[in-house]
Amino acid sequence: MGESAFVTIYRYWTWIGIPVMLMALAALVFLIWSVVATVKKAHLFKVSLSERQEVQFAAAEPVVLSIEGPRFTTRMAHINFQLTGVNGDSIEGRRTWFRARTSGISTARMELLEYHIPRPGRYVLRMTGLGAAQQGDARHAVVFMRPHLMQTAVYVVGIVLTSMVFIVSLVFFALRLGETGPVG
Repeated sequence: MGESAFVTIYRYWTWIGIPVMLMALAALVFLIWSVVATVKKAHLFKVSLSERQEVQFAAAEPVVLSIEGPRFTTRMAHINFQLTGVNGDSIEGRRTWFRARTSGISTARMELLEYHIPRPGRYVLRMTGLGAAQQGDARHAVVFMRPHLMQTAVYVVGIVLTSMVFIVSLVFFALRLGETGPVG
């Protein structure tokens, strides 16, 4: 009787494994680069903490308000945000369902609200509950970005899957190499 396809693939894995690992590694690098580029491209602008300040949007589009600060900070825990047109028209913000978080070594960013900007131009951002200025306020900011959560999630799933393919290929390659000795 013939062998199963899995047995045949495993038998020749010392030859098949190298191209599979290289393709998975190339896909992994591409996906990581793509997710970083997506987050950078989504970034519109950043403003410092202030009870009232004017912000300007270049296009009528949905935007996400995020808070940014040192990791584990509680400085912005009780701040409420209100966005209005310069003429006083209130722009309704809705809480994001999934609060995307981006963390670096020393800073973290978390999405809070999503606004639909009806027209390009100037708007007024008000922050209530800010309290008196504190020493570390320069390290905190409010960041406006284009929504990118779905794209980022797709890239993360791709990163996980290609990582799994790479690791499984590497393990099978090492097992097969251990059974047959060096290729050559």
